[in-house]
Amino acid sequence: MKSIVIYSSHRNNTAQIALVIAQVANCNLVELTKTFDSSTLSLDEYDLIFLGTGIRGGEPYTELLSFIKKADLGSGKRFVLFMTWAGGGASDKLAYQGVKDALELRGQHLDSDYFTCFGKTFGFVRRGRPNENDVAEAKKWATEKLK
Repeated sequence: MKSIVIYSSHRNNTAQIALVIAQVANCNLVELTKTFDSSTLSLDEYDLIFLGTGIRGGEPYTELLSFIKKADLGSGKRFVLFMTWAGGGASDKLAYQGVKDALELRGQHLDSDYFTCFGKTFGFVRRGRPNENDVAEAKKWATEKLK
């Protein structure tokens, strides 16, 4: 099974988890930025696509949604989602639903078992996150997804 990690990170939280997952999966790592050209990446050769994003106000980052909307996603792929967040209410469920809906509009499916961990936010809130435990849990989750 060939995998890839594609993510958007505004505060480096998601980037930290993306790197860990890419190491576990021994795969390529692609960061989505505001200037990323979706036409430069085809997912034809990949079976498992790890998608990563932070959450802002219950929404996944726009870079990820834009990628899903514009990219050549291929067909018959397995998409899984990991997110970093501040832990507000049900914002993880809302963000998951946003990614799921975007993929379904493109004829794709998103696994329901997503990974979340806290990320540092403004000032002292969630300082030191993601931490060693978060990294260990991300490794465990990614290993399960590769089976």
